[in-house]
Amino acid sequence: MKTSNVISLVETFAPSGYAASWDNCGVQIVGPEREIKKVAVALDPMPHVISRALDWGADFILTHHPLAIDQRLPAKLDWFRDVMKQVLCADVTLCAAHTSLDVQFGGVVSWLGRELELQDLKVLDVVAENDAGEILGYGCIGDLESVLPLENFVERVALATGCEVIAVSGPAPEKVKRVAMCPGSGSSLMDKAFAQGADVFITGDVKYHSAQESVGAVLDVGHFSLEEEMMRRFAVVLEQNLEDGVEVRFFTGHNPFAYYVQGKGVCKS
Repeated sequence: MKTSNVISLVETFAPSGYAASWDNCGVQIVGPEREIKKVAVALDPMPHVISRALDWGADFILTHHPLAIDQRLPAKLDWFRDVMKQVLCADVTLCAAHTSLDVQFGGVVSWLGRELELQDLKVLDVVAENDAGEILGYGCIGDLESVLPLENFVERVALATGCEVIAVSGPAPEKVKRVAMCPGSGSSLMDKAFAQGADVFITGDVKYHSAQESVGAVLDVGHFSLEEEMMRRFAVVLEQNLEDGVEVRFFTGHNPFAYYVQGKGVCKS
């Protein structure tokens, strides 16, 4: 299987044409057309991740987040220059599926909604319809099979995501039935979620004033947890669709945030 074939497969699941206008999806650093034997998948193209992938022997690297959103030069001695040097010296291809993957409601991006067994799951923020007539957009919304007290629901989310710390803001509902979510930084969809009847909205990177002004309960599970698991699952999908003999390995990332919990010390979330 050649480099171009792997790129085409990624495009099948996350077409760059559906990426946000501000985004930088697709090939980040081009490598030669070659026979691909090992595909590395990760959330972030950071030096420690790229190093492990190359040590494994990856000849194609796919990440969710792009190397850079805006065009930039390696004009500083920083992580960006380090990654460029690593990838160019190894002569491999680095590719990103960012918002092009985020809008694929029927794919791995909605994993938590399925894990929570939400009923009548649908797109929260519709942005397009693909050639097959499938609705594309950001986030999802659906209903729990049975209502739960908020605290019980938060515990269920914690177990599903592996988060030891979840920031809860906004007015607490008496019961949770309708749930909306958006992986990554989705606080811009809070109003849309509650306008569609959500009792709870799950996302990451919620700012102070957004939390303060929210008309409903918001669970901030961080930017990392939902998208890290999403890419872990995407690696499985790719492996199932690549030719026999092509290995795929997911390389775990590093959540930049840790939290001190009294009596427990520093916890990752």
